[in-house]
Amino acid sequence: MAASPQGCRPAVYARRRPEQTVLYRLVQQHLETYLALATDGDGDGDGHAVPGYVERELRRYLECGILAYGFARARCPVCGHDFLVAFSCKGRGLCPSCNARRMAETAAHLVDHVFPPLPVRQWVLSVPKRLRWYLEREPKAVTAVLHIFLRVVEAHLRRCCPGASARARFGAVSFVHRFGASLIRHLHYHCCILDGVFEPLEVGGVQFRQASALTPDAATVIEQQVRRRVLHWFSRHGLLDPDDARDMLMWDNSGFSLDASVCIAGHDRAGLERLLRYCARPSPLSASNRSTMSGSSIACPSPSATGAPRCPSPRWSSSTTSLP
Repeated sequence: MAASPQGCRPAVYARRRPEQTVLYRLVQQHLETYLALATDGDGDGDGHAVPGYVERELRRYLECGILAYGFARARCPVCGHDFLVAFSCKGRGLCPSCNARRMAETAAHLVDHVFPPLPVRQWVLSVPKRLRWYLEREPKAVTAVLHIFLRVVEAHLRRCCPGASARARFGAVSFVHRFGASLIRHLHYHCCILDGVFEPLEVGGVQFRQASALTPDAATVIEQQVRRRVLHWFSRHGLLDPDDARDMLMWDNSGFSLDASVCIAGHDRAGLERLLRYCARPSPLSASNRSTMSGSSIACPSPSATGAPRCPSPRWSSSTTSLP
């Protein structure tokens, strides 16, 4: 075993015990009842069975980290110490452990292999509750809103980059979140976009042109353009009445929200990884967000309560800039 620096102790592996968490016990005790009620047309269910991939995700979660369902044995050839590492489910929807590991791997991959050392701005778009219902049920609507949003931002970056032509292109990585901090269904978009555009050169290759500082007025104009185009798309595809779309354009509080206050400097790779972890974070279904369980009841803390946990916010370093 390698020697440790003076004053440091080697980390000791501690097996996680999901069977002791509130979330695991909740799924374990009520899964079969939930599946039965979901197919009960005479009860509270709608008569439709739970999709197969949902049931598989739930059942695989109950096997994740449990030694009885398989494990690997690790042994130190020097000291002879060995320990067991339980297999994971590698799920994508429910398991807090597998989701957190995928979050860290995604952020590390994007920092090491995708994003160049250039400034990156986070753009967050939320839409009115009236439109979220369609976004939850119409995948094409989710894609359409994202494409509209990215096209508007790209056009803005071209205008803000001196010397940029119509051929200039931007770089972006988008994350679609389908939840809020209090486990509510809230579909919104997190987009990490390079703060500038790439201009093709005549001799080959590209040149990066950094955008000028984003002002609050410019952010307001972008939000208005996105609102107008999104409502037009919903109206044109029959998801929203044209009269209702026109009324929503006149609202003082339209329900559209755009935030672009976070910008990471190109040299701050650690800050960029924290931002990407925040954007790629798993759902708030975690042990830290589920507090207590007693008998057949479970207490879920409200995010609005004092001291109640929320989805973690990134800790920005001194290189972070924000709008005035």
